[in-house]
Amino acid sequence: MIRTEEMLINVGPQHPSTHGVLRIVLKIDGEIIKEAEPVIGYLHRGTEKLAEDLNYTQIIPYTDRLDYLAAMTNNYVICHAVETLMGLEIPERAEYLRVIAMELNRVASHLLWMGSYLLDLGAMSPFLYVFRDRELFPNLLNELPGGASPLTICASEASNGMPRKAGWRR
Repeated sequence: MIRTEEMLINVGPQHPSTHGVLRIVLKIDGEIIKEAEPVIGYLHRGTEKLAEDLNYTQIIPYTDRLDYLAAMTNNYVICHAVETLMGLEIPERAEYLRVIAMELNRVASHLLWMGSYLLDLGAMSPFLYVFRDRELFPNLLNELPGGASPLTICASEASNGMPRKAGWRR
């Protein structure tokens, strides 16, 4: 008779942009899973812990790396939270630019998903077309005040206005 003993194994955490932020602690006995405890919360980078000792302008570069497909949205979340806590009123023009930046980021994210999904299905040509079209969005984001830097989404930069270059006025 084979004798085994219980063992705890960490599965994950998974990368936030691919499979979500999830870690599972498994209790196994040989090849049999006795218990599975999902642990949701901390990213594997320890971003929350890093943020405890930084001021808000120092944490912004970390927030856009939480999910590289929705960087502007993560930057907005921290900026909006701090601005709300400080009672700051953000210019309407800056809010519009923020929404435009987040929506461009969202569409680019969806295109990346669709292209990689189609590639998984074996469709190479649509993958190439999707990625060609997706390249438009980072170029547009680079034209915003402050470029595609994390501070683009902050009020001081976003209130400087919208670029007047081709692509924004169509």
